[in-house]
Amino acid sequence: MSKRIEGRARALTSKPRRKDPSIAPGAGWSATPFAQTISDRQREVFAQAARLFVEKGYEGTSMSDIAAAVKLTKAGLYHFVNRKEDLLFTIMSWGMQELYEEVVYPAQSVEAPLERLKLILRNHLSNIGRGIGAQGNPVTIVADQPGGLNPERRAVIDELKRGYFDLVRRTLEEMRQRGELADGLDPTVTAHCIIGMIMWTARWPRPEGRLSVDDLIEQITSVAVGGAVSTDEPASQQAAMPPR
Repeated sequence: MSKRIEGRARALTSKPRRKDPSIAPGAGWSATPFAQTISDRQREVFAQAARLFVEKGYEGTSMSDIAAAVKLTKAGLYHFVNRKEDLLFTIMSWGMQELYEEVVYPAQSVEAPLERLKLILRNHLSNIGRGIGAQGNPVTIVADQPGGLNPERRAVIDELKRGYFDLVRRTLEEMRQRGELADGLDPTVTAHCIIGMIMWTARWPRPEGRLSVDDLIEQITSVAVGGAVSTDEPASQQAAMPPR
């Protein structure tokens, strides 16, 4: 199973790209939803393993710990995965494919950069919010920390993350060219800030607190867009206005 998953993760970055390759690598990857190739039992194994990796650390989590969490014998766990690193890479690949299918690919179809930015924010926050529990979203947290992978596998995950970052940065650069980005903001720095805001929600400690996940999504989107968008009217719109 691990080799098949690794091949699909690599496909995200190795298939022919669409018309604008600067938006994200692997944009032409043929959609074979990873989620449709796994059973509910496998999802449970991945989710519990991610929870333990966050709770105890990757090195501090044993295969016996994971087997006990999902009520399997250790031999039964090896039916799903051969090694702990295979499991880690599987979880990361699964998380990254969901990110591409729910955020990157839909965003590529939105021409207006400001609307694209709003879609990126809402879709990514919704993706994270769907898996938030008492420990935040363990799958997102694990996917953001590929330290337990060997260099080759880490390079695969890093390239996927770079593709998403480039999508956000390119969107902000297009906004800057249209006069829609606030004066003085650098697209690269702003992209890091926006993605940092999004990723923070994976550690949201109170999913049943005063604010719902939907409230959180709307507030973070409002703060991110409000901080990035210029309050001045874009030059392109000013030029189109009739003289008074």
